[in-house]
Amino acid sequence: MRVWRSLPREIAGSNKYFSMTSRIFTGFTRLWLSAEVHLQTYTKNVFRPYPFVGSRPVAKPKNGSGKVLWVPTSNSKVKSTYALPPYLRKALYLMLALFWSCFAMNAQVRCSVTGGASPKKEALVPFATREPIVVPVAVHVVWHTPEENISDEQIESQLEVLNQDFRGTNFEIPEVHPLFDELASDLEIEFCLVAITRTPTEIAGITNTFSEGKRRLCYSDLGGRDGFDPSQYLNIWAAGRNDGALGSATFPEEGLAKPKEDGLYIRPDAFGTTGTVSPPFELGRTCTHELGHYFNLQHLWGPNEDNFNCNQDDGIADTPLQADTYQGTCPTFPPMSCGSPDMFMNFMNFTEDACMAIFTPGQKTVVLHTLQTYRQGLQEGSCTPVSTTIQEKPEADQVLLLGNPVSSVARILLPGNEPAQLAIFDAAGRLVQQVNAFGPVVELNAEGIYAGNYYIKISYGNKLYFKKLIIAR
Repeated sequence: MRVWRSLPREIAGSNKYFSMTSRIFTGFTRLWLSAEVHLQTYTKNVFRPYPFVGSRPVAKPKNGSGKVLWVPTSNSKVKSTYALPPYLRKALYLMLALFWSCFAMNAQVRCSVTGGASPKKEALVPFATREPIVVPVAVHVVWHTPEENISDEQIESQLEVLNQDFRGTNFEIPEVHPLFDELASDLEIEFCLVAITRTPTEIAGITNTFSEGKRRLCYSDLGGRDGFDPSQYLNIWAAGRNDGALGSATFPEEGLAKPKEDGLYIRPDAFGTTGTVSPPFELGRTCTHELGHYFNLQHLWGPNEDNFNCNQDDGIADTPLQADTYQGTCPTFPPMSCGSPDMFMNFMNFTEDACMAIFTPGQKTVVLHTLQTYRQGLQEGSCTPVSTTIQEKPEADQVLLLGNPVSSVARILLPGNEPAQLAIFDAAGRLVQQVNAFGPVVELNAEGIYAGNYYIKISYGNKLYFKKLIIAR
């Protein structure tokens, strides 16, 4: 689950947080690496290397040796920069990280194991390059307020992000720090949108509401929307929630235990890149992150809320052991924890959307293994559209009160367009308002009614319905 809340980051002498020694070395590491070993001199006779652009040479050494050639120049006031070749810079990065790691292990007690053993790091099993697996996706919009009824364009923008992130073509890849840039992987998975369904609900925050152990969001008879066959389709529900989380998902074994609830649950304001999304979660990375869980990936720090004792792990060899979640942050340089630099830009961290960039080869192995075992049926699904955008109607005997509480207009959704009689009563049973109208949508003007709790009596066909109405301003 991707949850954003404030965590303490005090650097103290306890084993839960970074020691002062690690702070000094982390600061030194950042200072040294950010300088990029640039040397500048202003003398009358300057020695300068062959020219570089950034860290790449624009001309080869004359002797073809690969060594930097120094030649004198008589130009005065010449500014020169000495830039190391990329392979040497990366070696220096790793040497400094190793030095810091060895020192930190002797200086800090927080890395001592106090609990159970970490998951075993499994050796990577390479997969040959092949045609990408295409996963059919059904998006179910279950909305309580008009803002939650997101547009087709917003949904399509999310699919575009997923295809970029899982193919390694997202625009953040070139900005990945040199320590980790070679680990950026193409997972060779693509996604096609086969259906969008839309279901109004009278339940606010339906994503995390339950009835007899069932997540109401995933059941039409509980106010939500049934998903498609989970063995053939990836179901993504976009719906409101009130637990503070941006999204959540079912791991493969959870999906097997409750197949009707198998899929992703994403908050509408964190879904896609346009429409109602809001910074810093406006780049669609909540869905990418939760899809990692759906394919059996853990957080980099392991299964707990954090890993400040450095005794938990995600079980993948090429993702470094990590203490913090980097929740709601956006570092520019890999911080250090557990004796090594942290891969903060990994999609399975809690950084802001703009700081997420890569999956690793080890994570790719886990995802493809999941597709060959737990979720093998997704490879057999079809991208043929199952339906167009649908405005769901209530069942024949169901009446829905939309957007409750209301401030000015109460909207009632009826099963059909037959005439109906509606009456509003206050808590003392006194008639406040009565109207005759036709379905399927009836609007009641509540502007002249005091804020409070009321009941609506609805006569439709040969049945009576009663709905609780809350007017709040």
